Amino acid sequence: MDSIGKYEVLEKIGSGGFAIVYKGFDPFLKRAVAIKVCYSRDEETRQRFFREAEIAGNLVHKNITTIFDFGLHDQMPYLIEEYLPGEDLAHMIRRQEPQHLEQKLDFLMQIASGLEYAHQQGVIHRDIKPSNVRVVDGTVLKIMDFGTAKLANVESHLTQTGMTLGTVAYLSPERLLGKPSGTNSDIFSFGVLAFELLSFRRPFSGRNIPHLIDQVLNAAPVALGDVWEDCPPRLDALVQRSLAKDPAERYADCSEVLRDLDEVVIELTGSSAPSRESLSGTQKVGVPPVNLQLTGLLDRARQLHARGKFQRALLILEEVLEMDPGNQDAKQLQITCTEAEQGNETPKMRTEARTGLAWEGPDERRTRKVGEAVASIEDYIENRQVVQAADALRFALQLFGSVEDAPALRRKIVSASRKQLSRVKGEALKAARRLIDQMIMLRREGQLDLELAELLVFHITQLDPDDVVSRDLLELVRQETAKAASEVQLPPGEKDQRRDDAVRSIERFLADGNASMARDALSFAIQMLGEFDEAATLRARIDDALRTQAS
Repeated sequence: MDSIGKYEVLEKIGSGGFAIVYKGFDPFLKRAVAIKVCYSRDEETRQRFFREAEIAGNLVHKNITTIFDFGLHDQMPYLIEEYLPGEDLAHMIRRQEPQHLEQKLDFLMQIASGLEYAHQQGVIHRDIKPSNVRVVDGTVLKIMDFGTAKLANVESHLTQTGMTLGTVAYLSPERLLGKPSGTNSDIFSFGVLAFELLSFRRPFSGRNIPHLIDQVLNAAPVALGDVWEDCPPRLDALVQRSLAKDPAERYADCSEVLRDLDEVVIELTGSSAPSRESLSGTQKVGVPPVNLQLTGLLDRARQLHARGKFQRALLILEEVLEMDPGNQDAKQLQITCTEAEQGNETPKMRTEARTGLAWEGPDERRTRKVGEAVASIEDYIENRQVVQAADALRFALQLFGSVEDAPALRRKIVSASRKQLSRVKGEALKAARRLIDQMIMLRREGQLDLELAELLVFHITQLDPDDVVSRDLLELVRQETAKAASEVQLPPGEKDQRRDDAVRSIERFLADGNASMARDALSFAIQMLGEFDEAATLRARIDDALRTQAS
């Protein structure tokens, strides 16, 4: 397309499950814009898109993406948003960039500030995660994607289908249980994001959706200080309170979060907290934007020097001098740390550093290096790090051509892998069964959404197809879903669309060689839609595939 409405289309810059985003140009206001087009014909998806325009279009805040316009183009709805160069916060976290703590606190304050404003307007975002936060010019953050948001005083009837690990990891316990959720449900998601930004790992993890949900509902999050030894205790307490499973024990609103973040900044810098405007991207006149960063980095280097961590202090001082080459305090501390580090070396260490390996012959050097590689692989296996062990063995074989102990190491890696897989499956099944017990209770009380129940139990049956309880529960949920669907008269066009979607899914399962899933999908489609023309042919193909697998 050359244009959408009055806006010129320049290039495609992104796409998702139901929308494409283009970079565009407003010929009247002469500015770049982002054009988000919903191409789905699913009515619920389109309603979610309309709701994003309605809700986010009324939010005006420097840390929330601004929506300029909304319209229809060839019956496809589109949004016109401010164009945001940069990247999502998720990409920055995945690269594990060694940003200084003050910058991360700045990011968290900007997100909390945007959420505080949205909550004051009666809007709950409901999908706060790093991929929904845009980092502009490396300093300014914008909260995006209000497609799943709802007004705090209006209960939404739209469901959220297609849940993934990347979504479930940030949902609050009350959201996962289908209970009423308030604004501090966003604060739980903020706590997960904060933990991940500060430590580059999530407080809850799982290999599949049931296991992850069990972690969020039942497991206490690891303390931030346990995975990041330099974490300020006040900051650790802030994150832990945000992650409280009981909403009553969580922060009541984002103003409390911002207050405690201010206290952390005061503790780090030794001075009064900067104004909220300063921390959210608006610098005071005459104050260089890196002053707060330099102060924090220098204080950290001094602390490391006092603790005898001279090498780590020197790394931080190198960063300070890159930002401010003339900083005399950093230069003097660098000299002090260098002298202290050299003073730690013994005469033997200095002699070995000068002469140690210079007299090794090629054969001796190869023998020593192979021995070191084998020892490293053995350590990986002992610590159950089988992926790292396999990678290390592969690298050693590429480097040395042959390793005498390679067959034995390979057998150990395979054995450790089998044990680990068995252990992982066992843990996942235990988590799944705990989840089944909770789901049965919630379904009896009518507190579990049918679509969510079906999705969860379906994942459980994939872990253990022979689990009778989960299969019976899946059949019960599907019967309830079919009963609910039969009470609603679908328009002919929508029924045809659902049938076509079901046929495509079954064809895909067959193409992937998963006949059992194809059989379950066909059974569910017939329950939902009744018998249809393609059902007999599909049933015959599934039976053939199952017989082939059995033979």
